[in-house]
Amino acid sequence: MEIGRWLEAGIGELVDPTHVKSRLGPLALRPGFHSTEVPFVDWIGKKQGGILVQRKDTVWCECEVDGQQEHPSERYGKKTLPEDWYYFRTKPNQPFPWIISSRIKIKRVLDHAEVEAVCREHGVVAQKMEE
Repeated sequence: MEIGRWLEAGIGELVDPTHVKSRLGPLALRPGFHSTEVPFVDWIGKKQGGILVQRKDTVWCECEVDGQQEHPSERYGKKTLPEDWYYFRTKPNQPFPWIISSRIKIKRVLDHAEVEAVCREHGVVAQKMEE
């Protein structure tokens, strides 16, 4: 993905009308870029020594999202690309909601020390890196 240029979201390969194909298996269809205000998720990663760690190929970036906030009526998120963007929690206790958007501009890649600092500012501990 190119840094410094507006990128348009697409829809992944469909398994059925409400799910997309992923390496984890079918995932609920919620088209758009998934970003968050805090570089933290506590359910995505790889189990290592009994804890969930961030995979080596995971990258956190500082991004800009385009447009106005939408308020979708769909309980499980929109099944089409949003016109702009909206907040969505994949699970009820998700600490920071996804920002699901139709356009995104990657400003820069964050190093792990920056990820740890942002997480600490928001009261969470960043995932450890996969060894």
